[in-house]
Amino acid sequence: MNDNTTEIFKKIYEEQSVPIFRFCLVRVSNREQALDITQETFLRFWQSLQEHKKILNNKAFLFTIAHHLIIDWYRKKKSVSLDKMVNDESEPYDPLDEKTIDNIGFGAEGRYLIGKINELSETFREVVYLRFIENLTPQEIASILNMSANVVSVRINRGLEELRQKTGYNDNDLNK
Repeated sequence: MNDNTTEIFKKIYEEQSVPIFRFCLVRVSNREQALDITQETFLRFWQSLQEHKKILNNKAFLFTIAHHLIIDWYRKKKSVSLDKMVNDESEPYDPLDEKTIDNIGFGAEGRYLIGKINELSETFREVVYLRFIENLTPQEIASILNMSANVVSVRINRGLEELRQKTGYNDNDLNK
């Protein structure tokens, strides 16, 4: 094991573990599952470092891994839920844990905006979250979601318009 690789991993883990966990938590609404996905994300990142894969942007690479793991989790969950429906069993909904949200740095306004972002249409929800909560650039988001940066920018702007409508905020109110 290369000490340089270990140091790189430690540094990136310290910088990105909380944002990756937060991203997972908001997407899956289950603290334990978010921790599992975060752990798997960093395990795959570690494996990529060990295999000496060329990684151009560590942050975008981590969010891409997490994004794909979340998609896989939902696919698996959906098939399990369908099986349970056939067997006439119900699966309880696991809402966000308020203590968990408070522990990751959201104030009342932040929780309100996260809730409103989650109400956005699917087209805009993820790009707005990644841009304004995780502070990723449109280019990084484009890399994560496999889109062009131009499409991401358009979706961010349209998502902000939808968010303004949902929150009751209007730019014209500033001009009065």
